[in-house]
Amino acid sequence: MNETTIHGNLTANPVVHTNPQTGKTATTFDLAVNSRWYDRGRGHYVDRPPLFHRVVCFGDLAGNAAASLKKGMTVTVTGSFADDSYTPQGTDKPIRRIRLEAADVAVSLRWAVAAVARKTTPADPGQHTPQAGTAAAADTADAAVQAAGGQDSQPAPEPEPAPATRPATRRAPRPQPAPEPVAA
Repeated sequence: MNETTIHGNLTANPVVHTNPQTGKTATTFDLAVNSRWYDRGRGHYVDRPPLFHRVVCFGDLAGNAAASLKKGMTVTVTGSFADDSYTPQGTDKPIRRIRLEAADVAVSLRWAVAAVARKTTPADPGQHTPQAGTAAAADTADAAVQAAGGQDSQPAPEPEPAPATRPATRRAPRPQPAPEPVAA
C-alpha cells in the first residue's frame, strides 16, 4: 500500500456525512498545502501556489476529526490516495479527481496548544466519554483546551522557571599570569 503524508491548513470546518442505509459516518475536509523555495539569485523565498487536497476519514477517526478540527488548523494527514472520479449525467466525459483516505490525522502544535482526551472503549464500563462528533464531545474538547491554556490561536503562557536547587559553591580564584616586564 502506498502511504502519503501531507501537512497543511484546513480551508473550512469538516463536514460529516452519514449513510442513511448503514448509519456509518464519514468526515471530509479540504487541506491547503503551502510550499516555498529559496531563490539564491534574488536572495529571498518564493512562494509556490497552494495545492488543495480533499481528505476523507471513516469510522472512529471520522467522529474524532469532526469533534476536534476547525477551519484554519494546521494538521498532518497520513493515508493513501484513492480515485474519486465520476461521469456526470448527460455527458460521456469523466471528471477526474483523487482524494486522500486518511489513516491518521494529527494536529500541529507549532502554534497551538492541545489537550488530549482518550476515548474509552465499550469494554471499559467504568468511564463514560461523550460520543465523538456530538455537541457533548465538542464541549469536552473545548473545556480540555481551555484547561491546557487557551485556544489553538493563542500561545500558552510561559511556565515560571524552577528555582535553583543546587547551592552556590565557592571556587578558589584562578591564578593570574604575572605581567610581562616592559623593555626599556
